[in-house]
Amino acid sequence: MDKYVRLQKIGEGSFGKAILVKSTEDGKQYVIKEINISRMSNKEREESRREVAVLANMKHPNIVQYRESFEENGSLYIVMDYCEGGDLFKRINAQKGILFQEDQVS
Repeated sequence: MDKYVRLQKIGEGSFGKAILVKSTEDGKQYVIKEINISRMSNKEREESRREVAVLANMKHPNIVQYRESFEENGSLYIVMDYCEGGDLFKRINAQKGILFQEDQVS
C-alpha cells in the first residue's frame, strides 16, 4: 500500500471493502478492493487468486480496467480504475424508471 494514499472508503460488502486511493506514482485516483484472506481456507484463497487472474486478462472498453494486485498483512488488494460516475447499478437507479436513450447504450 506504499504506492497509494487512502482517500475514503466508498463501499463495503461481505468479502471486503472498496477504498478510493490516490497513486503516489502518477497522481491518479484508483479503487482498491481490500479482501481479508487471513481467515479464508486455502481453497478460498486460491479461488480469490484465480479471480484476480481472470480480472487481469479482461480487456474491454465496458469493463473497469484492472491495474494490479498484491497481498499484504493478511489482505488481498485489487487495484482497479476509478469510475467517477459510479457503477452501472447506480446509473440505472438514477434513471428512476426512465429508459436510456439508444445512443447511451450502443
